[in-house]
Amino acid sequence: MNWLEMAANIAEVMTAIVAVGAYIHYRREQTRKREKLEQYLKAERAANPNKHTHTILHVMAEVALTNDEVLRASFQSSHIEHVIHSDRDTGLADDILLRYKD
Repeated sequence: MNWLEMAANIAEVMTAIVAVGAYIHYRREQTRKREKLEQYLKAERAANPNKHTHTILHVMAEVALTNDEVLRASFQSSHIEHVIHSDRDTGLADDILLRYKD
């Protein structure tokens, strides 16, 4: 086996190692964001049981996640409930509210 084949084999193995590492990092970040969102909504429900639904915009400001990150984390969680808010005039959905559920 010449040195070029050996370098190609090493590169192939290193690519696989880097890909697995990147996937693990991605999944860890997704889990961290989901847990951060769950903790915030749970604390809000405990602090104010009468008003425990929040708009995505409110959650974005409080938890420091983007709209996409909030939606992704909320749909991955079994502890977050999505409530549709309807416009009083048109009756059409105009926002998604999030709340913590056990």
